[in-house]
Amino acid sequence: MNVIFAVTVVAIMSSAMSSFAVTGQTHLDPKTLTKYLDPLPVPAKLDGTVPQSVTISEFTQQVLPSNFSAGPYGGKTLVWGYNNSYPGPTIEARRDIPLAVNFQNNLYNPALLPFLPVDQTLHWADPLGCMMNPACAYQRYDGPVPVVTHLHGGEVPSAFDGHPEAWFTPGSGIVGPAWVSDTYTYPNAQEAATLWYHDHTLGITRLNVYAGLAGFYLLRDPLNEPANLPSAPYEREIVIQDRMFDTKGQLLYPENGDRYSEHPFWVEMFMGDTIVVNGKVWPYLNVEPRRYRLRLLNGSNSRIYTLQLQTTSGQAGPAFWQIGTDGGLLNTPIQVSQLTIAPGERADVIVDFTGKKGTSFILKNSSSSWSDSGTVSEIMKINVSLPLIGTDTSLNPATAPNLRPNNPIVQLSPTVTSSTRTRRLTLDQDRDTDAFLLNDLEFDDPVTEKPRVGATEVWEIDNRTGDTHPIHLHLVQFQLLSGSDDDGHHSSSWGDGSGSSDPNASGWKDTIRVGSRDTVRIVVRWAPQDIPAGAVQPGQNLFSFDPTATMGATDTFGFPGGPGYVWHCHILEHEDNEMMRPYLVLP
Repeated sequence: MNVIFAVTVVAIMSSAMSSFAVTGQTHLDPKTLTKYLDPLPVPAKLDGTVPQSVTISEFTQQVLPSNFSAGPYGGKTLVWGYNNSYPGPTIEARRDIPLAVNFQNNLYNPALLPFLPVDQTLHWADPLGCMMNPACAYQRYDGPVPVVTHLHGGEVPSAFDGHPEAWFTPGSGIVGPAWVSDTYTYPNAQEAATLWYHDHTLGITRLNVYAGLAGFYLLRDPLNEPANLPSAPYEREIVIQDRMFDTKGQLLYPENGDRYSEHPFWVEMFMGDTIVVNGKVWPYLNVEPRRYRLRLLNGSNSRIYTLQLQTTSGQAGPAFWQIGTDGGLLNTPIQVSQLTIAPGERADVIVDFTGKKGTSFILKNSSSSWSDSGTVSEIMKINVSLPLIGTDTSLNPATAPNLRPNNPIVQLSPTVTSSTRTRRLTLDQDRDTDAFLLNDLEFDDPVTEKPRVGATEVWEIDNRTGDTHPIHLHLVQFQLLSGSDDDGHHSSSWGDGSGSSDPNASGWKDTIRVGSRDTVRIVVRWAPQDIPAGAVQPGQNLFSFDPTATMGATDTFGFPGGPGYVWHCHILEHEDNEMMRPYLVLP
């Protein structure tokens, strides 16, 4: 693809220049916005124990503070969302109760599309076949919007995994080569965890998610979770995203601006200057002086956050007691004064506001990034302003309770021996094309990762770039063996959760930060999390479906076969420009 563009770009540039649309947006200075004017929205809830139909559509929402009224929609912002909500409704599922979800693409002629710089020179879904056609590849896209939903962290058949080529346009009029159905079945056979769902369309994930296509998926397991964890209304899901807006209140996503570049619209990273939490700019949360469970998700395109609570005068606030990572609960809570989460990562924490009545705290971000105008150091405000209702009998993390008395985390590291297969993988950037690569390969290159079902492998990921990359594997949760986080704090070995200061080193993960010029080693097993160590062998399938089933087949559990899985960087701009590779699970 890149070779064809290289030899044709000079010939077509003069004619293509006239075809570019200009949005004419004027950037809104975030310093003019009123912080902490509106309450933190509570996402709608969907019952994940019965079949659901979820629509993907366009609507307006008051994302900016309620005193902002400019623009054609009276201060509201055009967004895309699931079931007319940004973020989408929180799906509350129950372990071992499968959920069937029908996804309907209702993005017919959306008004937001001209604000989203789809780059047709990238390898993308390409419903109209422009990607390889110089006559239209350098134009802004104005055709039907393709979508596909991925359950991030989900243990699901590949037919329902939201493969980037399983996209479909409104009415399923045009579908991608990996499309099987617009109704997915999630087995929900894995351990309880904070999962999330989001768009995963090839080459435009960054734009579809930016427009609003994301939501929480909470998988619960009453038989194996402590009964006294803080629950609603003391359990709150919190998705943090950065955005930019124009003076009319509409989303603003920058474009390259260089019509002579390899990719005239794509940008290498997106760093917004305005923080949006649960679909609201800089909200506040009023709480009682008691313990709260906060399900934190970094839903941003590129930005990494280092979070801590401070008083409004800058003094240290309550610590985070981390009780869970991407793939579920830790064995025991771990107290941290701050925590770092990259795009795609989740942190399940308890914060104790007991004795703090009358105090306000700011959720601060101390992770610095370029192009933020100094406005992203604050996330939201928490006011301990409500009277305590009753007595707080919820789990006290400071007493070091056993969070998993029935099923302690299975430790994979003892199963790693000198005979365990080690895959040495690299994170690269092609400076000629600007593409980010895995193993110096593009998405369409032949598949090189083909683990066997039931196998345990060590993936040694060597980052040769100047960026931190959050690497995400579909289908499985894994554990950290060794490496460092983006701040250079090393962990020499995987911990057991009893004393590690790094929660990411002591729990299940599906997304791991690989720091610049660093090497991280993870141990991956293609089997359910709670299978005892050493109790599964290569070639033995213990999933509730067959992850090896291929397109056109039906597995012995009745699920359709699919296209396989992918692993990729969760910086969405990188993922959209080749930093994603398919992998196949073999029998």
